[in-house]
Amino acid sequence: MNTPLPAAAPAERGFARDTLVLASGLGAAQLITLGVMPLWSRQFGAAEFAAFGVWASVVAVVSMALLLRYDTCIVIAKTEGEARGLLRLCLGLSLGGGGLLALVAWALPVPWQAALGLQPLGGWLPLAVQAGALAAAFAALLAWGNRRRAYPPITGARIALAAGAALAGTAFGAAGVAGGLLLAQLIGGVLGLAALALLLAPWRRAASGESSPDTAAVGALEAARRHPQAPRYLWPSAMLDAVTQQLPMLLAVAWFSTAEAGPFSLAWRVLAVPVMMVAGAAGTVFYERFARLAAQDRAAARALLLRTWRTFAFIGLPPALLLLAFGEPLFAWAFGAEWSGAGALAAVLAPMLCAMLVSSPTSGALIVLGLQKWSPVFGVAMLAYRPLALWIGAQQGSLALGLLLWGLCEIVAIALYNLLILRTLRRPAF
Repeated sequence: MNTPLPAAAPAERGFARDTLVLASGLGAAQLITLGVMPLWSRQFGAAEFAAFGVWASVVAVVSMALLLRYDTCIVIAKTEGEARGLLRLCLGLSLGGGGLLALVAWALPVPWQAALGLQPLGGWLPLAVQAGALAAAFAALLAWGNRRRAYPPITGARIALAAGAALAGTAFGAAGVAGGLLLAQLIGGVLGLAALALLLAPWRRAASGESSPDTAAVGALEAARRHPQAPRYLWPSAMLDAVTQQLPMLLAVAWFSTAEAGPFSLAWRVLAVPVMMVAGAAGTVFYERFARLAAQDRAAARALLLRTWRTFAFIGLPPALLLLAFGEPLFAWAFGAEWSGAGALAAVLAPMLCAMLVSSPTSGALIVLGLQKWSPVFGVAMLAYRPLALWIGAQQGSLALGLLLWGLCEIVAIALYNLLILRTLRRPAF
């Protein structure tokens, strides 16, 4: 009879509880965001939503660029002192690097902005870059909170971010403030970061009071030297993924009309952002649990992987089928008749987003299993097929066709990615 390893049992018991804490917070945050969308869709037009989509793309790319993926190393750092060094490094890269990039954005010529699909932002581009720096600092603190298993503070900070943006956006929309939808996102980012820093303060003070070799101070540069795989392997592929993930929005602005890009921005915000945030919450817990199990019991790690896939398939399939059948009337009812086109695009996106919901929470398994060398391969593939799909759609004058082709390619890539993880798990533990 096989007796489970002692370390695995607490991880198994705590996985559902910690995921529920994070998911409940994300659920509340998403309810706030989704609840305000029908109001925003009546306060702001397609042009404002197109700018909103580009803002979100800039934030995603900048936040990924600044961190060099050192944030992923905070959880797996060998000592508390090393983790603190990595946190200081990430915060320095976020806030210092963000200021420099904002200056570059301010000096970027208008023709270059148009070529990059950034023209809807206009003079808001430097502030979008600063919002990306705030998002990077937020991600670094999230990683620290995950290491400390401080999930209630993480949950509270996410709710503060969503509530701040919702209240500000609604107020600016009612007052007719130019760029109010964008300014609201910046305000939400500031509030979310401040809340997370304040709520995590008790954990930092408790740890700093300890005196042991495990908490010996490690400088930021020394911490970076101990984790060369982050910028060498993880960051290039993550940057490729971040850039190519945002390409559809940017290319929709550059290659299609605002009347098409605006509905796409709304559909993506309503569907994809909740999917990614929920997947990220579960992925935060999965990464920490899977890292412990994979080093001791590959069978238990594989069981956790398969169980996570089944859970999110059960969650994702019903809404995907609902959107495929009733996307247009649902969006017309919720956001106004002029947004029925967004419902049609939502139906096209539904299968891909369902696949992402199933796979994204477990994507950290690639890092844990030492398969980082494969990340650039998938990144280069994404860099090829995502713009190619949109280009074909542009040639045919159909954004929906471009999104459909993108979704099919994405599902194939997700399947190959996870087959690689499963194959590695069948081998003996390293």
